[in-house]
Amino acid sequence: MMPSYNVNLTLTAGSDFGQEFYLANPDKSPMDITGCKFSGYFTKYPGAIDATCTEIPEHIHYQVTPFNCSVVNGVGGVYSISLPKEDSKHFQQGKYVYAVNMTDVNGNRQQVLNGLLFIDFGVYPCDC
Repeated sequence: MMPSYNVNLTLTAGSDFGQEFYLANPDKSPMDITGCKFSGYFTKYPGAIDATCTEIPEHIHYQVTPFNCSVVNGVGGVYSISLPKEDSKHFQQGKYVYAVNMTDVNGNRQQVLNGLLFIDFGVYPCDC
């Protein structure tokens, strides 16, 4: 099992977001991630739950927003996470936590990336 990398990211609300990441073997060669599946999400707080949807403690509904994840270059070890501007415009400015998991071709799942996601409003031109 490889360690999970910790990287802080910034997303500007109302803009497309995308970031590519590279996975490497211990000898620094690209990890072959052909056939692997990636899933990622972010949330305001670790373990945040949606209290309006949680009625029974055994059926907890976590309040998370998924990233779009894809393998960009399987042999080169490159994958990406993204969020279109239509989905990013609804979030409040602030600090969030995120994680990305990889499921390999054998069905083994592990966290490969995590960190803080800072959402800001950016600077927009004036329509004066």
